[in-house]
Amino acid sequence: MADQLAVFIDFENVAIWAEQEFFDFELTPLIEYLQSRGPVVIKRAYGDWSRFNRYRDELMNNSIDLIQIYSVRAGKNRADIRMAMDALETAMTRPQITTFVIVSGDSDFGPLVTKLREYGRYTLGIGPRDIAHRLLIKSCDEFVYLETALGETNGVAERMGTDQESARNLLLKAVQAHGQRGEVPVLAAKLKQTMLLMDPTFNEANFGYDQFKSWLDDQREVVNLPVKEMQLYVAPKDFAVPGGFALRPGEGPTEEPAPKLAHEVQYRQIFNRLKMTSVDYATRRDVLRDIYRELGEQPGQRTADQLLEDLRERYESQGLIRSKTTLRQIWQMGFRQRAFDYKGGQSTSFHVPVWLAEDIDSEATFVQRAESGFVYAVVNAGLEIDRAELAAILLGDRHQTDYIQTLLDDLAARGRILADGKRYSLPGRGVIPFCDEPALQPICADIEKVELPERVSVDSQQAHALAQKAMLQRSQDFAASANSYLLACRIQADAVKAGEEGATLEDLRWFMASYASVKAGELSQVHHNYPGSRPYYLAFFSLVQEDDGLWSRMRGLINPMLSYYWANAGRELGENIVVSGANASSPTQIAVLAATHPNPELRQLWQSATKALAQVNPSILRRVANQMRTNQPESSDAAKVAQQIEEMMAG
Repeated sequence: MADQLAVFIDFENVAIWAEQEFFDFELTPLIEYLQSRGPVVIKRAYGDWSRFNRYRDELMNNSIDLIQIYSVRAGKNRADIRMAMDALETAMTRPQITTFVIVSGDSDFGPLVTKLREYGRYTLGIGPRDIAHRLLIKSCDEFVYLETALGETNGVAERMGTDQESARNLLLKAVQAHGQRGEVPVLAAKLKQTMLLMDPTFNEANFGYDQFKSWLDDQREVVNLPVKEMQLYVAPKDFAVPGGFALRPGEGPTEEPAPKLAHEVQYRQIFNRLKMTSVDYATRRDVLRDIYRELGEQPGQRTADQLLEDLRERYESQGLIRSKTTLRQIWQMGFRQRAFDYKGGQSTSFHVPVWLAEDIDSEATFVQRAESGFVYAVVNAGLEIDRAELAAILLGDRHQTDYIQTLLDDLAARGRILADGKRYSLPGRGVIPFCDEPALQPICADIEKVELPERVSVDSQQAHALAQKAMLQRSQDFAASANSYLLACRIQADAVKAGEEGATLEDLRWFMASYASVKAGELSQVHHNYPGSRPYYLAFFSLVQEDDGLWSRMRGLINPMLSYYWANAGRELGENIVVSGANASSPTQIAVLAATHPNPELRQLWQSATKALAQVNPSILRRVANQMRTNQPESSDAAKVAQQIEEMMAG
């Protein structure tokens, strides 16, 4: 029998962080991740449920026991004492439970984890990357970042360059440790155990890999991967592999350069980024039809979250295993193509009533609208259209090219793409049409001014290498990172214009958004040129839209960028509107402080900045207004500011 798990969640700690980082805390993916580790026999969440009442239904739907912890005074979290008592009692009375999961980033749980290990229990910590304390991390046998457990690894893409380098150094240290003991080549599974002992936070899933073996495959520059009796081993790069071992295919200095990506590979990468690979064709179609029928029969009667929960329960009663996460992924297909309507100016949230869009007149139209998102993503990436290959990936049938053409025609009719004979592009002029957008013209002008060094070739792979370098520079030198990103943008733009195979508009937009973020940081945080930084913040938000693939790719930067954008209005006038405490980095908190500040000049400057943001990305402001009402129902200031934001969007 698999090891049994007991899960203890410091709900206040992780929920507040998740709301600040991603606007919403979706608990179901966390529970599904834990269930993949083994049978979860105890699930308890600790918090003051008068403050987190909106999460009660999802918690109870996941069979989590809600432990009420009353707040004695603001800022004092009493969950740690009760959680520690319950966890120790469980360890002493239930010896069959071998794994204890502590979901928190609070260092106060370090002694609890140490005591559990003394009892011989395996400890798994789960907490946010930015706030998880090192004392807690080092105390655990294994520590998984909450972003990874929630499936939000794309959202921290900008941080991964440094983390990848740290992971590679950890790999070399672990191999060296086994070499000092004469244990190389070392079995890959044993090596990972050593790496976890050295650093409990190591997890290949943090970098988008589903297996340790897959991650090792991409580290062959520094290690060899010999195979013996169908088992994978690891050895130093200069180690003479003994007899009986064979190198994995592709090892050694004679390895050929990686071939250019074929359409199929590029399409599948997009399919994967849209999180559509985990849902088979029959399930996708079945769920889309059910969503249409439910909204057609009960328009505006339920929130998206309630509707999907009703569907999940129905499927469960029918013996169909369709998780809430799967249903949300399918829902997002329609959302990205604007198949839903949120009337009355409400935020596009899972927690407000939803209707079908007015132009959805049939079930077939709804299904086509949702599935057209994949085709749109291909055009958005600047790739050529291969109807047979698209049909094979989307429908599992290469012969359904007529359906792909129907999706293209629908996108063109709605003005989302332009047709020029057999070629398709985004609206706008030129090979890079989005440079026509006013908010992006400052970045596009910067790109045009760049002069490529003679040694730099116009090659998309070179652009990616520079972007990787920029990620590593970001935390240490904004200016150097901005220069590297800008050079990557220029190389990628030239490669797209030259029609280089594998050079996509999607990657160019990613580089541009990354450049905008670090250039804004350089101007505001290094040079204190707050007015000069504003166009780059707006360019970032113009690129990172909720119904676009960049949203998930850049999600971890959205809240920090929004916080700095508004806080800079105060800094420009010498006013500090960032306060310490749990909500210090929250955009909603900063917005309320700026909008209600006694300095009328600051209030006016905040309003001007917010109106400019409403022009380029109104959906993010709807989210902020919705969060103000949801999280601060007793705050009259927050309610007034939410109303003010909605009036700006309407005006």
